[in-house]
Amino acid sequence: MSRRVIGIIIAVVGIGVAIVGVFSIRQILMASLTPPAAPTQEAGATEKVVVAARDFAVGDIVRENGVRIVDMPVELIPRNALRDVEEVIDRMAKVPLVSGEIVLKHHIADPTNISHDIGYIMSDKMVMMAFPSGDLLSSLNVIQRGDLVDILVTIDETVEEVKGTSEDEPVSGAPVANEPVIAVDEEPTTVSRALTFAAMQATDISAVIADVQYEEGSYGNVPLGADGEVLASSQQPSSVRVKAYLLIVNPQDALLLKHFIDTGAKFDFVLRSPTSDQLFDLQTVMSEYLVDRYQLEVPK
Repeated sequence: MSRRVIGIIIAVVGIGVAIVGVFSIRQILMASLTPPAAPTQEAGATEKVVVAARDFAVGDIVRENGVRIVDMPVELIPRNALRDVEEVIDRMAKVPLVSGEIVLKHHIADPTNISHDIGYIMSDKMVMMAFPSGDLLSSLNVIQRGDLVDILVTIDETVEEVKGTSEDEPVSGAPVANEPVIAVDEEPTTVSRALTFAAMQATDISAVIADVQYEEGSYGNVPLGADGEVLASSQQPSSVRVKAYLLIVNPQDALLLKHFIDTGAKFDFVLRSPTSDQLFDLQTVMSEYLVDRYQLEVPK
């Protein structure tokens, strides 16, 4: 083989080695300059929790379609979150809840434990009292928990009534202007007259306590929900008899209502619109009011 051929072969081999070297150096430089790939993160641990499926106001009863179960990272779950919908169903919301909010244990109460759990949603300056039913609206089962009502009361007031002499027979002594003339030998008589007025206005019904008769004829003392639904049993009641209402009022109003009850006053509820919270300027109804309103002619 001639030296020329050998030189060509050596040149080709040298060029190939150079190309391979350049390519290798390029790969090494690229590998050194490229940042390492981020390691694949493992999925964090999750647990199932109960969240609200809609908004709830204070006192609303949570039904099955009002909550749902979602998976949530363990590190984001509050300590007293509820995991089972059975712990929430048919319970009462003690705080406002918004859709998607995790339901915590202290957010709900057992509505069948009325006297205890309603205490949690009372202001420190208010008290709760049981008010007897007995009016027509109660007998018709119209009033439900959450309704706004006015409490009307009629009491018998005892007054002393005196009869004056006629204008043709004045008594001795100068009469005082604008005062009736009274015969000196006439004794005042005691009469009773009825006064009707609004004892309370825009009062919220916090709970309704009722006797519920089921198909087998037994009665049970249970609370009713905002829609008049029996909360303590899944049985279908055959009749409902309201026994009392639970009212959250200030202590002075509670004392006033107790006085009316103890003195035998007659009560009636009137139902308001759910958005009506104004206080009406009402006049006490008595005989003088009736005479003036209807222009009655009082016989002498």
